[in-house]
Amino acid sequence: MSQREIEQLTLDFVAQLDAASTSAAVTPLFETYADKLGFSNAICMRVPEAGELLNETFLLNSFPQDWVRYYDEQGYIKSDPVVRELFLSYQPFSWSEVLERRQIGPLERQIMGECADVGMREGFVVPIYQGGGYTGLVSFAGREPMITEESRGAVTLASIYLHNKLTTLRRREAHNTYDLTERELECLRWAAAGKSDWEIGQILLISAKTVNYHIENAKRKFGVATRVQAIVAALRVGRLGN
Repeated sequence: MSQREIEQLTLDFVAQLDAASTSAAVTPLFETYADKLGFSNAICMRVPEAGELLNETFLLNSFPQDWVRYYDEQGYIKSDPVVRELFLSYQPFSWSEVLERRQIGPLERQIMGECADVGMREGFVVPIYQGGGYTGLVSFAGREPMITEESRGAVTLASIYLHNKLTTLRRREAHNTYDLTERELECLRWAAAGKSDWEIGQILLISAKTVNYHIENAKRKFGVATRVQAIVAALRVGRLGN
């Protein structure tokens, strides 16, 4: 595929993303785009925080599910040389460039070898950095894909646009799904500020028991076990910034 064809493919893809109204509609668009570039698999995700499940960070994932499950069970993300490269380079990079830039250990080489065994011999990664220490990525993978120096700019643009579009759609969908009341949000906001149920009650002129009731409702709606998890969930979907 020529440079001009890749640029046109990217412009068409961005236009399709603009028209997409749900995150589910984005997946086949991106898979088609990646396939035309010679990639059989692609992923868009946020790098998980300590103790966070890998599946909770995916915005889009067409990597082999058995491989993703095995990767997660082995805790490979802690040693994955591609993920480590995110914190060393702010520029897009290919998997092979990681191997060329530095010496990698036995476990890192094992991870790359096992990727190759499932048909992902080469990849191209676009780092995503945002405020608050957010680190994400869009990664393409396949057996023998070709990304030229000239085409990197177009693919990087498409990846950043994809990530932003999915983030916006997911937040909107989560906002609609987690239909918290204004009182529940108020209680969570004050809890996030470190206030006790009694202190929140004094601020909102309600009892501590009622505060706890509202926070328990919020926990139930988010499907979490603790109020800290409810606060984190609300922050992630943009509910505490209103």
